[in-house]
Parts: sequence; C-alpha cells; structure tokens
Amino acid sequence: MTVSAMRLTVTVAISTLGAGVARIRLPKPQPDIDYLILLQAPQDAPAGAEETLQTGRGDVSILARPDRGLSNSRNAGLEQAQGDLVLFSDDDVVLKVEGILTLRDQFARDPDLVLAAGWRAERLPKTASVKKLTCFNSGRICAPEFMVHKKKTLALDVRFDLEFGLGAHYGVGEDYVFVTDILRAGGVGCTVPVVIGAHPHTSTGDDWSDPALLAARQAVIGRVFGIWAGPIRFAYGLRHRRRFANGVEVWRFILSDARVGCQKDKRRRL
Repeated sequence: MTVSAMRLTVTVAISTLGAGVARIRLPKPQPDIDYLILLQAPQDAPAGAEETLQTGRGDVSILARPDRGLSNSRNAGLEQAQGDLVLFSDDDVVLKVEGILTLRDQFARDPDLVLAAGWRAERLPKTASVKKLTCFNSGRICAPEFMVHKKKTLALDVRFDLEFGLGAHYGVGEDYVFVTDILRAGGVGCTVPVVIGAHPHTSTGDDWSDPALLAARQAVIGRVFGIWAGPIRFAYGLRHRRRFANGVEVWRFILSDARVGCQKDKRRRL
C-alpha cells in the first residue's frame, strides 16, 4: 500500500430513519475509516440504540437530523464527513472493510478521480473490470457501492437532487442522478471489481409493480438524458421487459413521459 493511500481517510455516511438505527451493524474499528450515522426522526429511535453503537467506539458519530428524505441525509453526510473520501451506505447494509480500503486506494492511484464505484456482493459479475464511468454504464450504482472525493465533489457544486430518493417526490434514482451530475460537471469516475458490502434485503429498486416507482424511473431517465430520454426509455423498457407485469406495461413505460427539469444545463441545486 502506498504512503499516499494511507493519508486518505474514509467516512462511511450511513443513512437511517427512526427505529432503523437499531439495525446498523458496524465492522470492527479500522484505521482510516470512521462512521457518520445520519439519524432522521431521532425521536422514533429505540432507547439506548445510539449509545450501543458508540460504546467503546471513537470512530462513530451520530448526527440527529430534523429533516426527512434520503437525499437530504446523503447531502448532510457529504457535507459533514470528516474523511477525505465519503462512502454512502444504509442501515440494512453489511459492509466489507477490505473492499472499502481497496476502493479507497484507487483514488491514490488516480489523482484525478472524483468518484469510484465497487459492487455489492450479490451483483458482482465474473467479467467485472476497471472501467471509466459514463451515463450509460452507471445506472446500476447504488449505496454502498460508491465513494466520492469530498473536496472535489463540493468544488464541482454537486449535491443529491431532493426530488429523488426515498421520502421524495420520486422514490428512486437519487444515486444515479448524483453520479451522472458529477460526470457531467467534469468529474472523473471509474468502476472497480471489488465487493464493498452486501444488501441482504429487498430494495425499493427491486419493485417493478408500483406505478409510482415506474413513473420515478421515467423521471430519472428524463433528468439524466434530457431530450434523448425517449430513445433511452425505449432501450431501457426493452432491456427490462421481463420485469414488467405484461407487454402493455412495457409500452406504457416507453411511450408515456414523467417530465421533470432534466436538461444538463438545468441541474437542480436543491
């Protein structure tokens, strides 16, 4: 491991809501890694849950938040993190320290890097390799897979769009919108074939039957691709056609248009 890699520290920003804080299971303490727990609805947290997480741990901080919405939480994690790098995670994720450190070291090897993405254990393909990220190959990225350089991200003036994510108008897509905003702002990103953690439970993004989530997917495509959203919806619908209830739903997804301000020169700064 290089000396420059050792100088880079990582804050894992974990978003949770109320009783969800009791689900958090942290890895053993590791040099260069600290944990920032963003606790929304703290009044609903079980008694003693916060103390349990922090007992004997100088690497754990808990920040109670009065707001709601996953993107609000992610933005607070980005802005309040103490580390050079920020990895975004959730309360039901199992983290792998070795993978986090391997992803961290990618920033030392590439000083221009703003964002690096690994994989969840259940999704890593055998053919995975180091690749440059684009708007077309970053759609699968979600917490806890991606890490950003804090100062470089803030310098690009990129934040999570408050219209997307759990608790927002559109309940999915906040990670993809954030990643592509970084890329469009000139940030360099890459994907690395390393496991960062696992998500053993069903994700919101696995639900293809909720009309509101299908509309949210349309909105994400519009937000990211702007005037090219139509052709992208067509390709996306055909690629995922077996996940839809039937062919009618596929064509409804392709032909309808959940419109949001999506042009790259109108990225929302909420």
